[in-house]
Amino acid sequence: MSAWQLRQPVTTQSDDETLLETLISTPLTPTRSWQKPIALRSLDEHRHQALSGYRLRTWVDHWLHHAERLFGIAALLIFGWWVVDGPVRDWWHAQQALRHAPPVAASPRATAVVRLATPETPARIVPAGVPLPFTTPDMQQPLPAEGFLAPRSPVEAVEEQGAPQPRRLVIPALGLDTPIVEVFIVDGAWQVADYAAGYLHGTGLPGDPGNMALAGHAGLRGAVFRDLGRLNPGSDIFIDAGPWRYHYRVRETRNVWPTEVGVLDPTPTPTITLITCTNWDTQRLIVIGDLVGAQPLTGE
Repeated sequence: MSAWQLRQPVTTQSDDETLLETLISTPLTPTRSWQKPIALRSLDEHRHQALSGYRLRTWVDHWLHHAERLFGIAALLIFGWWVVDGPVRDWWHAQQALRHAPPVAASPRATAVVRLATPETPARIVPAGVPLPFTTPDMQQPLPAEGFLAPRSPVEAVEEQGAPQPRRLVIPALGLDTPIVEVFIVDGAWQVADYAAGYLHGTGLPGDPGNMALAGHAGLRGAVFRDLGRLNPGSDIFIDAGPWRYHYRVRETRNVWPTEVGVLDPTPTPTITLITCTNWDTQRLIVIGDLVGAQPLTGE
């Protein structure tokens, strides 16, 4: 007998008949309960079929993915620009200032002299309707052409007003000693000085009846007025102008809206007004002081 014949199952005719009878007598399964034919697929193909419409990427997913990348790159560029234009720029300016700072020489003590200007000195004024410094473009108001104050040289200002412009601000309570530069109205808004206090062109002069206004940053670009909110009534403010140092004393501090330009109005007595932004640049911090005396500067 061959090996193939040995591997064949041994069945009898009765078994075949029994199986045939069983198949004939068994009722058919309803059509709706029939199972789909089995198909053999790879793991990847099976995952593709099972997750179709759920986790598979569509054109929307690809678009969102690229948009997310672009947003991340833009955020990094904006943050990098802020770092370079802000803290890095401030640090570099401080290093340059230390490198080029002249040696400090001790100056002899000057005798205190009270020098109050006469009431006949004319008070300078600024155009009406111009918001306070640090005004954002959406707050700016158009300025009539006839109201624009053109820059003038310090010599012209001295000849017209009879007093020099401020050049240095010292506030001992804040440890502040900063230069003063003149700023003007450009396109209906005040310029803002960097790394210095800005003297608002058209406001009063040191020692003369009138309201002398100075503005400074509270954030970056020197942030000369970042601690201005620490001043209290009675604090001292010193202004150097020409051969004199003028001594002012803080009278009050308050917050105003950018359009409350009345704080720049002329005053009958020598007054100083310090301005900076506060409350997330929505308001302006105002510090007002009165002149109490002056003394000559010697050794400078």
